[in-house]
Amino acid sequence: MRAIKPLHVYRNCLFLLGAGILSASCQTSGEKVSPPLLNGNWASSDGVYVAEFRNGNFRAIANDTGGVISEGKYVALSETKVQLQWRGVVSGKENQAECLKPSPNQLDCVDANGNKFSLKRG
Repeated sequence: MRAIKPLHVYRNCLFLLGAGILSASCQTSGEKVSPPLLNGNWASSDGVYVAEFRNGNFRAIANDTGGVISEGKYVALSETKVQLQWRGVVSGKENQAECLKPSPNQLDCVDANGNKFSLKRG
């Protein structure tokens, strides 16, 4: 014969399940934190491209051809931390980077391969 669990065990499970669903439904794509608002154009420090950030999405535009070289998403984790994920348009390769925002107009990033790059608000 199976033992019947006390009612409070079921109530706790339902509470945790409900809290998890509520928490998941509150998360959205794009910026998780108001600051740093990244919307706008950011130039690469090497002058090769300009990244256009718009509401959680971005694309990098080559300065020489005007063509899109990569497209992706970003998430502001805090006032000073940002995550980028993108795919190269020509190569099809995916990459990601962790970025710090030491000032309102600068992002210093390191990608998954250890490559460093900086962007400045233009």
